[in-house]
Amino acid sequence: MHNLWIPVVAIFIVAGLIFGGQAYSEAQRDAHIAASISERLGSQTQADLSHLKRVNKGYGVCGDYHLANVEHGHFYYNSATERLALGTDAPLYQDNCDRVSD
Repeated sequence: MHNLWIPVVAIFIVAGLIFGGQAYSEAQRDAHIAASISERLGSQTQADLSHLKRVNKGYGVCGDYHLANVEHGHFYYNSATERLALGTDAPLYQDNCDRVSD
């Protein structure tokens, strides 16, 4: 019976590493998007992201940004190419986010 616990504990440890790494990776991606938006708009403060939706099989992110309670808008970010589109008029946003429902 004691030999059964070793594989069970190992499975839980591996699962924790996998799901923990995924959460950490998404947090890094979100921080990179916020920093890219702030840099593009020439702001010293980091943008706040909301209403994030994964699109294109997880390679893209659509959402809203707020910057220092003054400027706000929509964005699309492609994590494979690291391309950022700001505003609903941007062709990348229209191609990838217009059909995304709330």
